[in-house]
Amino acid sequence: MSQLNKQNQLSPLTDTPRFKAVLLGEGGVGKSSLFLRIKDNVFGETLQPTIGIESCSKSLYVGGEKVLFQIWDTSGVEKFQSLTRSYYRNTQVVLLVYSVQDSTSLQLLTRWIKDADDHAPNAMRFLIGNKCDLEKSLSDQSVNNFAAMHECVNVFSTSAKTGEGIDRALVKITEKLLNSYQGPFMMESPFLCDSTETYEDSISLTKSNKNSGKKDKSCCF
Repeated sequence: MSQLNKQNQLSPLTDTPRFKAVLLGEGGVGKSSLFLRIKDNVFGETLQPTIGIESCSKSLYVGGEKVLFQIWDTSGVEKFQSLTRSYYRNTQVVLLVYSVQDSTSLQLLTRWIKDADDHAPNAMRFLIGNKCDLEKSLSDQSVNNFAAMHECVNVFSTSAKTGEGIDRALVKITEKLLNSYQGPFMMESPFLCDSTETYEDSISLTKSNKNSGKKDKSCCF
């Protein structure tokens, strides 16, 4: 991850680590539901598709260390894709979201990976299999193969409906970031829409010392 260190040459804004993550994927995979679960810890049965950009800030406490995580929800509708490209600036994390019950949604992530390659080439990639409360149509092996092919750091299973797996994913992602970036930090993007409301909340997560700093042998959880 030597390319990641290039972004650390910026002047520091704060000693508190700040990271920006963007949710990418096709419409209908549950990105906005994941966003709402992280933001307000609720599930909306009748969410309308996101048009444009929404963002929220979440303070994570991992092993007693505070990390500010800014999460951006981008529209999966193709005609709005060009609108989102300027918002990749200062992104450290790309969250590639697919639905575990829709194999097509996994394959269609390749277009978003291409977009991330063009606009956030140094960002860490994580593969998120959402809707794990439903029956899977994809084998773990096929998902792992896709993740390896596209250099995803980890694969996570989540359910925006029940909240399953989301906190685990956040703490693992944060651990990877803290192991890869060394302070001082200047990670918060200056790009915000006038219509974007930034929400800050706190959750306390316990950092696991097991295999800390080592690459996971298996990417499924």
